Amino acid sequence: MTNNIRHVDRGFTLIEVILVVVIAGILVTVALRSGGMIANSARTEETKQELQALSVAMVGNPEFENNGVRSDFGYVGDVGAMPPDLDALNTNPGSYSTWNGPYIDNRFTQQTDDYKKDAWDANYTYSGVNITSDGSGSDIVRTLGKGVGDLTINRVSGVVLDLDGTPPGTTYSDSVSVRLTIPNGSGGMVTKSSGVDIGGYFAFDSIPIGNHDIEIIYIPDDDTLRRFVSVLPASSPYGEYNLAANVWTGGGSGGGLEYVAGSAVTKGGNCDKIEFDVTNTSGSSISVTSLTLTWASPTAYYEKIKFGGGGAVFDQNNPRAASGEEVTFSSSRVVAGGSTETIKIEKFRDVVTGGGNKVDMTGIDLTVLFSDGSTFTFNSGVCI
Repeated sequence: MTNNIRHVDRGFTLIEVILVVVIAGILVTVALRSGGMIANSARTEETKQELQALSVAMVGNPEFENNGVRSDFGYVGDVGAMPPDLDALNTNPGSYSTWNGPYIDNRFTQQTDDYKKDAWDANYTYSGVNITSDGSGSDIVRTLGKGVGDLTINRVSGVVLDLDGTPPGTTYSDSVSVRLTIPNGSGGMVTKSSGVDIGGYFAFDSIPIGNHDIEIIYIPDDDTLRRFVSVLPASSPYGEYNLAANVWTGGGSGGGLEYVAGSAVTKGGNCDKIEFDVTNTSGSSISVTSLTLTWASPTAYYEKIKFGGGGAVFDQNNPRAASGEEVTFSSSRVVAGGSTETIKIEKFRDVVTGGGNKVDMTGIDLTVLFSDGSTFTFNSGVCI
């Protein structure tokens, strides 16, 4: 007897079909989301790279150096001001002679404003020191510094000495002129001039980033020392400039009381006290009856001076002593030949009288003139 076996092809049930469709939908959704995330990540990275390029165009690349000195300061270094808009990075904004662009190029020649748009084709927003992309729905920000002042309002200072390190003193302080040439912010150049004080100290404010020419002119001989100063963002470069000959005598640092190199420090909870040492190199005793302390900034007034191991030779807060003011001691101090004494100048405040706030005197360039004519310039050093 023959067994007839019948094979029946069984199809998918409705539930199975629905499951397949659901799973397929999930896979497609995941794939689309992953693709979208990858594309968005790529746009984000592309935008960050272009923001970095815009930053370099504005303020230069700090990694570019020549003989250890930064050589690239971008638009701000050439012009001396922030660009009025992003267009100025690609096109001279006003026939500026100091403009050395284009500082940035378009990625696509057919799109002349491509550098101004992020990867989502939204325009960048430029304000102050921030360049912002909002095409992704959340801001991507490139910040150039803490403020515009970090890039355009810096300070350059220094001291002029003759060949053996003697400052000009009261006799020769009017014989020196210092000139600093910088871009003026509107496409040209300007030369700032300054004299020096008795210690040879000078200072310039409102200096943009960049490498700027500086000239030290000894007026009687019309002799000029030419150098350059490199101004980095948020910096206050300080330099010592020695003339080519010993043209000054009696300046003070070559005899009498001399500053002990590296001795200056600031102290106190708010760094409002300055200490430094002096040595009598004259070979005979020197009697000191007054002191004049000079500095350019900050605005501050002091109320106490201690000289050597004795008590205070000046203690007054109504009014306190100001920069450049001669302070007469309550009693003279004698420094024996070859001996070293510590001088403490204390309680710097931001007002002449009354309580006032303590003033941090860390890293301040100071000039001291004593009653015997000794004078020198030094930096107040670190706070300990």
